[in-house]
Amino acid sequence: MKAEAENLDFVTIEGLLTYGEAIARRPPVEGAEPPPPLASSGDRPQRALEAMVAIRVLVQDAQAGFANAAAYRQARHNLIQQACGGDELVFFAAWNQLLAQGELSSLFQAPIGATKKPIRRRPVAIVPREHMTPNLAEGRIVLDIGDDRYWLMPRDLRDRTLFFTMRHGVSKVDSKKFRVGRRLRNVLDAERGIPKADAIGAALVRTLGLVGKQLDFLQLNNYLDSESFVHMVSNSPNTRQLFERVVSILSPETAEGTQPIIGCALESQDFGWATGIEKTVEVEEAAKAFGVETKVAQRLIKHPLYSYPGGHSFFELYVELVDGFHQLGQVNQGKVLCLYTHSSTLRALLIFLDPRPFNEAFSEFGAYKEGQDNVVLLTYEHGQ
Repeated sequence: MKAEAENLDFVTIEGLLTYGEAIARRPPVEGAEPPPPLASSGDRPQRALEAMVAIRVLVQDAQAGFANAAAYRQARHNLIQQACGGDELVFFAAWNQLLAQGELSSLFQAPIGATKKPIRRRPVAIVPREHMTPNLAEGRIVLDIGDDRYWLMPRDLRDRTLFFTMRHGVSKVDSKKFRVGRRLRNVLDAERGIPKADAIGAALVRTLGLVGKQLDFLQLNNYLDSESFVHMVSNSPNTRQLFERVVSILSPETAEGTQPIIGCALESQDFGWATGIEKTVEVEEAAKAFGVETKVAQRLIKHPLYSYPGGHSFFELYVELVDGFHQLGQVNQGKVLCLYTHSSTLRALLIFLDPRPFNEAFSEFGAYKEGQDNVVLLTYEHGQ
C-alpha cells in the first residue's frame, strides 16, 4: 500500500478537479451518451475532502461484504448522491485521491457477491496428455484435439450451464485509440469487422460439430443443438451485429426468428465524460493538470481502481461481470449460452479465472490484445 501511494504521489485534489473539469467540458462525441451536464460549483475541493470520509466508510463496509454487485453499486450511488451532493466530479476527486493514498486497495479482497476467487483449484477443460488421469475423465467426454491435448466436456448439463463467450471484433471506432465503453454506440467495421464476425461463427460451428458427433457416437443427448442456445448481447450495436453473423451460420433456418437477450454483465466499462476521447489526448490532459510527464500520468489512468469522471473503474466492471456470470450460470442450468461481449469484459473474466490474486492477474492481462478474438469456453457447476 505504501509503494502504491508513493507511485501516485503526484495526484492532488486540485489536479484531479482541473483534469476532471477539462474532460467533462469537452464537446460530446457523436453517438455517445454522456453523463448529465456539469453543474457549476466553487467549493468542490472542500466537498471532496468531506466526501473522502464517506468513501472510507464504504471501503470499510465492503470488508464485511455486499450480497451482490447490485448492492455494492447501490451503495456507491447513494454515496455520490448524499456525500457528494450528486456531483460526479466531487466523487471523482475524492475517490482517486484516496486511491493515490493507497486507501482503496483493500477492495480487492472484499467479498462482493461472487468475486472472491475459490480456494480449490478449478477443473480445466483442455489437458495435456501427460496430465490426463482417470479422475479428470470421470463423468466427462474426452476429445482428442491434436498436439497431445484432450478436451474434457461434461456428459450432460442437468446441473451445469455452458458458456461460449466471444468478443465483438473490429469496430468502426477503434478501442485501441479511443475510450469507447458502454456509452458509445459502436458498430462493426464494414471491411474488417464483418469478415471477422463470420470467421468466429464458422469456427464455432466446426467446434460444435466436433463435440456433437462425439455425443451422437456415445448415444448421449446432444446438448449442443444450436437451435436451443440462449444468445445474449450488450446494449452496444456491435455485439448484436456479431450475434447476427454468428447465428446466421449456426442456425441459418431459424436465424431470422432468433432474438438475443440483453445482459447487464456483458456491458463494457463506463468511461463517463471521457467516452470517445483519444487516449493520447486523455493522458496529455492529465499530464498537464498534474504537471508531470505523460508516462507518469498514465500510472493513475491505468490503475484498476481509477474511476473515470462520470463513469466507474475497471474494478467495478470486474465486480459486475464476475457476479453477473455466476447469476447467469445459476438461473440457466441445463442450457448453453452464447455471450457476445467486449475486450474489457473478457479481460475481467480472464483475471477472475486466473488463480493468482487480483493485482497479479491484472498485471498479467494488463495488455490484453484488443484484436484477440478467441472464444472463452466456461462451464458453471457446483456454484463455481
